Amino acid sequence: MEYREQCFAAAMEICSESEEAEVVHAWIPGGPGYVVHAWAEVEDAVYDLTQSEGPMRKNEYYALMGVRPELTRRYGRVEYFTLMAETGSMGPFDTAFFFARQTAFLPAAR
Repeated sequence: MEYREQCFAAAMEICSESEEAEVVHAWIPGGPGYVVHAWAEVEDAVYDLTQSEGPMRKNEYYALMGVRPELTRRYGRVEYFTLMAETGSMGPFDTAFFFARQTAFLPAAR
């Protein structure tokens, strides 16, 4: 997978439409190593408009995209929109963890 900046806007769109949505930012396999990616989750459904127009099952999406939970940051709707207002950005917000758009070397998971 390659870095897709539009994934952040797509995640924000889903989050704005559902009070139960969480936005997830993550390092996923892509390019020469890993890329930063974003999507939204509502219960067991993943909405990644850069991959599919409809929802995908969370376990299937995680397997397809190589998602590792320790390489994610999750934001509830209120926290997400608060951070968006504070930073003037749709993410990623944890800039120490997401230090670049793509990397061959991952930060230590915490």
